[in-house]
Amino acid sequence: MTHTALSEETRIGRRETVVSADVADDAILLDIDSGYFFQLNRTGARIWSLLEEPQTFGQLCASLQEQYGMEAGLCQADVSEFVADLNARGIVQVDKG
Repeated sequence: MTHTALSEETRIGRRETVVSADVADDAILLDIDSGYFFQLNRTGARIWSLLEEPQTFGQLCASLQEQYGMEAGLCQADVSEFVADLNARGIVQVDKG
């Protein structure tokens, strides 16, 4: 997937039209506008949880690095790809400000 790299200051937040429910370690999302369901694995569900309050890409990566002990570059690459996918599906809002 081709996408523009996110900067540390890029703000990311949930779209208001998406509701979620936790199921075991996963999360199920429903986009009310489209009617589509999405299932997130444990890591995706953690990212969704962190986005309950909008935050910057830098804050999101720092939280995940601390929790999972990930190397910074790998964390940023993985989170950037995941956020770009969620954004393309209309689940999150990305403000490059």
